[in-house]
Amino acid sequence: MIRVGLVSMLFAYAGVFLATILGLWLFYGWRRARRRHRERIGLFQCRLCAGWIRRGGPDGLVRCPSCGAINEQTITGNDI
Repeated sequence: MIRVGLVSMLFAYAGVFLATILGLWLFYGWRRARRRHRERIGLFQCRLCAGWIRRGGPDGLVRCPSCGAINEQTITGNDI
């Protein structure tokens, strides 16, 4: 049988526990970042009031719900 001291066993247990916590923290952080990125796709800012607007249909024009200004859906400029 392999002899393992109490101190070595406690260090091994703590190392496995901390590695598990670190792995879960990294996994959930990665998942949260992916979800935020997916939510931000399709958002742009109103040029007049800087309110966030979700992209509309294929016509290219969207009315801002807060100020009523008509905005063109752009890919560059005020996107996230």
